[in-house]
Amino acid sequence: MLKKITEIFPTQSLVFILICGVGILAFIFLIMVPSQKTTAELDAEIEKLESRISEQRTLTPVFHSLLSKAKTKEQTKLPIAQKEKLARGDMKKIFDQIHAIARIYNLKLEEITPDVNSLKENSGYLQIRLVVTGDFFNFREFLIELGAIPSMAHTQEMRINAVEGSRQIKLKIWLAQE
Repeated sequence: MLKKITEIFPTQSLVFILICGVGILAFIFLIMVPSQKTTAELDAEIEKLESRISEQRTLTPVFHSLLSKAKTKEQTKLPIAQKEKLARGDMKKIFDQIHAIARIYNLKLEEITPDVNSLKENSGYLQIRLVVTGDFFNFREFLIELGAIPSMAHTQEMRINAVEGSRQIKLKIWLAQE
């Protein structure tokens, strides 16, 4: 068989073909395969960077909005109200006041309920549960105004939930009462 091949092709040509074949195989295994692996790793890195860039593009407007609000707002001082106890008959007045504060800051007061148990007991405090929805940035001002209510004792609990298009805040506040 070897004789038939050497008769068709001269020996020197077979050696050249063999050397070229080995060179081509060496080129494929030493240069092409590692570069394919490197290319795949670079593609994965590019995908990670593209996802980070898209995330940054999404968050950039929020950052600029917060930054501009932080720069333009002057230092607000918390209002210091003269503390006084709420008279038993003034509950409607306090509810109307809380409604008015919510309206000022474009918040929707969904629920305002006094705790019946705190009404029965003579603890000197009235617990009220509030559920308010609206723009998250208006909650801060709303809470500051709530703190300015003269009979406001303290805030027990605050929960902020994401709802469609806005935020919902649930509060438990305590008012000093006679």
